[in-house]
Amino acid sequence: MSQPSFSIVINTLNRGPVLQKTLDSFRWLKYSGDFEVVVVNGPSKDNSEEVIASWLPHIRAGRCDVANLSVSRNVGISMARGDIIAFIDDDAIPEPEWLEQLACAYHDPMVGAVGGLVYNHTGYDFQYKYCLVDRFGNADLSLPGPTPHLSFPKSERFPHLLGCNSSFRRSALLEIGGFDEEYEYFLDETDVCLRIVDAGFIIAQLPHAYVHHKYAPSNIRGDNKVVRYRYPIIKNKIYFMLKHAKEFYSMERIMQEQQSFIQSQRNDVNWCHGQGLLSATDVDTFDADLQAALEVGLKRGIDGVAPDSMITNEKLERYAGEFVSFSLSNNRKCKTILLVTRDFPPNHSGGIATFSKDLAESLAETGNIVHVITQSHDINRVDFENGVWVHRLLLREIELPQDARERNIPPHIWNWSATALEEAKRISTHRHIDVVEAPIWDCEGVAFLLNGEMPLVTSLHTTLHFWLQTHPEYASDLSWMDRFGRPMLLLEKEIMQGANAVRSNSRSIATEIEASYDFRFDPAKLFVVPHGLSCKSDQIKVCDRNSVEILFVGRLELRKGIDIFLKAIPQVLEALPNANVKIVGDNTLPGPDGTTYMERFNSEYSNKEWYSNVSFEGRLDQAALLSAYRSCSIFVAPSRFESFGLIYLEAMRESKPVIGCNVGGIPEVVAHGVNGLLVEPGNIQQLAHAILNLANNCTLRQRMGEAGKRIFNEKFTSQRMAENSLSLHNSAIADFSASRQ
Repeated sequence: MSQPSFSIVINTLNRGPVLQKTLDSFRWLKYSGDFEVVVVNGPSKDNSEEVIASWLPHIRAGRCDVANLSVSRNVGISMARGDIIAFIDDDAIPEPEWLEQLACAYHDPMVGAVGGLVYNHTGYDFQYKYCLVDRFGNADLSLPGPTPHLSFPKSERFPHLLGCNSSFRRSALLEIGGFDEEYEYFLDETDVCLRIVDAGFIIAQLPHAYVHHKYAPSNIRGDNKVVRYRYPIIKNKIYFMLKHAKEFYSMERIMQEQQSFIQSQRNDVNWCHGQGLLSATDVDTFDADLQAALEVGLKRGIDGVAPDSMITNEKLERYAGEFVSFSLSNNRKCKTILLVTRDFPPNHSGGIATFSKDLAESLAETGNIVHVITQSHDINRVDFENGVWVHRLLLREIELPQDARERNIPPHIWNWSATALEEAKRISTHRHIDVVEAPIWDCEGVAFLLNGEMPLVTSLHTTLHFWLQTHPEYASDLSWMDRFGRPMLLLEKEIMQGANAVRSNSRSIATEIEASYDFRFDPAKLFVVPHGLSCKSDQIKVCDRNSVEILFVGRLELRKGIDIFLKAIPQVLEALPNANVKIVGDNTLPGPDGTTYMERFNSEYSNKEWYSNVSFEGRLDQAALLSAYRSCSIFVAPSRFESFGLIYLEAMRESKPVIGCNVGGIPEVVAHGVNGLLVEPGNIQQLAHAILNLANNCTLRQRMGEAGKRIFNEKFTSQRMAENSLSLHNSAIADFSASRQ
């Protein structure tokens, strides 16, 4: 059976930034038929027009000269050329199956309108599921399911669809005349649903076809989501009652309903004022608006529907146009990929967080549906960010099952992995998950491994074994090792061996793990996929011979070689007293003696003339960090171990020469003498000499920076990482399928 064509209509007013996100989300709609996108812009005064123009010719653009939602919707209906017209708000995001699921309901020719469920601003809880409305416009949202049996002419209660997730047969909308333009806001779609039912059509309320409604501010409600302007709400309620209830109820009953509604609005305004959500001016405005709403609502209700307030042939001719297929939608069969990572921006900025963000966004850019499950510090919520569904969850305490207790899995480790697994199961109730990927650090994939219901990829990063080499205080603590260390080391080994596929960011880390954990990876399951970063800079800064800035980025801890770097600084600044050193990273971590490296450095060198040339910046946000990379002359990270070293890529992306150590995966990123210099880990003299070598040779810095940029573009972009991940994920899926046969 052929699929109906859709016209997605967005009616927008002063919502440029959120409109951009809504339009972008359509790129991931998976629909086997054709659909077009029609945007009708009201008298916006923000950047909405520029946003719309940036999407041409992939969308169709219309204008509405008044701030009236029903007028705007009738413009959209008149422009639309699809069999079905689907309305979505400019602050809402549809899930990929939205159109496909709406379309299925239209296979019944009696169905004239279809809508799905609506998540609220959290993306986790529902704003709207099922609703019945009576002839007074009173809504019942307590229903456990749909009510198609009440879709019949003159039904006193009828199924209702929320405007931000509602669709209609175009022919049915034209039959009833479209939207009544008396409703500038509020009860507009309720009036249409009632007339659709009275015309003999069925309204289908679906248990899926999800839309996420983010509640952007408007001329009706403020940033705190409290309604400030209640004139249209009261006026339209009165108009609706007189229009639809007087055939069924006495005028006395209708007036009682009106008074009850007005009193409820007054009570709400007074409560909001008492809570500080509305000002005294807002209360005075309500009283004035109430009087106007009563007068206009009664008059319009008694006069009846204005003849020019519906869709006319003149409007259809004025806004006629050709169907424009939305060609940006990626309809080819792509995967649903789930990334589990406790570390994810903006709350984290470490290597795993950066890797996870760039991997997620690059996988989504190729058309995959990507979910990231990460930890929240306030509420459970789901957001759509740069093409990725990001699930931020509060950590739950989940009882360890028998197989977890047998492995002595620490409760906090299990709680996070099991929390992520529960969310994955929730996602899988409405979308098949093809593959799950989780980092080896903290054994984040352990619950998925023991559950065994989804293909699992483990990504290799620095493991506990290598972390312990630079934290001897833990390695020598027998109690800690018995309680946490040894169980986790065994668990890491089990996950690396038991995963359906393993992502290794370098050849070196896989080899060193095999030697340290005494096993061999299955060659068929091991894939070396170098990390990649998004391309943010295309400019190569000309070398400044008169200014040298040396940048260190990383946690101020032993593994990152901060002790060696700080001991090399005096030699460098004695020779180059005009150079500057910028140290970026968490400077609150205690060293072996209990004091921080910053405190020790300040205590030892505060009397030196060059002391003011050294700045400890602490942790920086992404914008400030990017600025630090762009302004530096030389990047230095003398880590004692890195499984890969994203920090070197961040500097190479900005055309900076880099200095690292000849250890771990670093030599696979830094080619000695080409895009930087390598020194032996822990060697202060070599490090100081390498820094001075570059600091004194502007031409060498320029050449190495350009080489680094070239190598980055050839080997280490996030796009290349996504492309190289295809065989990794396919292998995991195939291995999982084979294991279940």
